[in-house]
Amino acid sequence: MKRLGAAIGLILCLGCVAASTADIRIAPVQMIESQRDEKTLGQLVWRGGFAMSLADSRFGGLSALQVSADGTRLVAVTDEGNWLRAELTYRDGDLAGIRNPEFAPIFDPNGNPLRGKKGDAESLAQVGPASFVVGFERDHRLWRYDGSPDPFLAHAKPVPVPDRFAKLPGNNGIEAVTTLCDGRLFAIAEGSRTLRGQVEAWVQAASGGWNALTYPVVAGLRPTGATTLPDCDVLVLERSFSPIAGLEIRVMRLEAASLAAGAVLAPQEVAHLQSPVTMDNFEGISARRADNGEVFVYLLSDNNFSSLQRTLLVMFRLADETR
Repeated sequence: MKRLGAAIGLILCLGCVAASTADIRIAPVQMIESQRDEKTLGQLVWRGGFAMSLADSRFGGLSALQVSADGTRLVAVTDEGNWLRAELTYRDGDLAGIRNPEFAPIFDPNGNPLRGKKGDAESLAQVGPASFVVGFERDHRLWRYDGSPDPFLAHAKPVPVPDRFAKLPGNNGIEAVTTLCDGRLFAIAEGSRTLRGQVEAWVQAASGGWNALTYPVVAGLRPTGATTLPDCDVLVLERSFSPIAGLEIRVMRLEAASLAAGAVLAPQEVAHLQSPVTMDNFEGISARRADNGEVFVYLLSDNNFSSLQRTLLVMFRLADETR
């Protein structure tokens, strides 16, 4: 997985449109602005973050995230059908900013740029040195992009998916996809038309088909992203919002061995984000292991192209993770 992640930084972009680094606005944030010495949240330890904006109409709606194994590059997708990649910068080991952003349209199988809700990309998994799988809502599907020389130029290759995908609610489809250590995909839906207290999930079988699982949900919290840890467990990002209760975010952990056909999964809480913790509509999550063995977790928010929301990118260290 580390070798695959590192390849993000080696991909050449022949068709991307670069945005000026000078146009990026970075506003550093603290985990709790009123308590700047507070750094620990459950099993997560704050390692920097920022709000960002960019004078480009394509910027916003960032729904899923992949960070390279060395931490120098990010790849994201937007819910209006665009790729974004950029370089990450650090200060004293803490996440500090981005530079050299590049946008490119996500293509359909015929090489046409996605338009409107056809481009509602909500999940992202790296499946090869220069290959990604993107999950889309509304028209629920997984498409693969194999890049030689560049996945941003690739035409989509549909990934066979379970028939149940077509039964998912229109705006509650596959929000979380990750590549497991053995190369199989694991996917979780945000909502269900039929289940109460659970949502549907699937893990690819060795034969290439899919096995069904269920993921429990509570108090309005729904999966919005997933990433595979170096020890092969999976972190799942959950989000809930209501005008009364406000915004809640949880990071949950699934043991790798539990991802078996028919399983009712039992996620364990890693961290629970509530006010006054700095947060927004977190939908993207990515993890990597540094050379010293520490594991870093990145969270990315989707601002829904709204001036009332922020695009946040924050980084935590996963406590006691040096395996």
